[in-house]
Amino acid sequence: MTPETFAAAGLVSLATARTHDSTPSRRIPSLYADAASWTVLRAVDELWAGAPESVRATADGTAMVLVSTHSTLDTMRALARAVPSGRLSPLRFAGASAGSPVSLVAQVHGFRGPTLVITTGPEDGAPAALIMARQWLRTGAAAQVVVATHEHAPEREHPPENGHSPERGHSPERGHDVRCDVVTETPR
Repeated sequence: MTPETFAAAGLVSLATARTHDSTPSRRIPSLYADAASWTVLRAVDELWAGAPESVRATADGTAMVLVSTHSTLDTMRALARAVPSGRLSPLRFAGASAGSPVSLVAQVHGFRGPTLVITTGPEDGAPAALIMARQWLRTGAAAQVVVATHEHAPEREHPPENGHSPERGHSPERGHDVRCDVVTETPR
């Protein structure tokens, strides 16, 4: 999303962050979260660090909307693969929820406004995300809204030297890209 996209929706971005993470790390012991969740959290950490003090001071009035086709699909697939063994982790069930990335951010940053995950691509989901953000702001449900998009590069392979496809079992380079903005209404 661009400043022009926000302006067309009657919104203004107060801060922006973008991150790519191919190996997201856990930072809360004994808490399971999907790689997408950790990457979204890292992006919002960066966003929050660069936001004006007035924005950070109203965390409890902050809402969040995330647009992601992939979301926690890695964890959902891991659970499905574990079914035949009969050994399923209850922590992973919680981490598999499509809302987990937003929940993790809200827990860490103290956001108490409404949250929403739109499970579609950023091109299709961004208009709906901006409509929701504007509605929450206009109705007073939130003082500001973090609008984030998450894209996933599921299997970016390093090109093989001989030009042929890599062998099965090759470990793909995975990556999560997150862009987020904290927005408010355009002053009238």
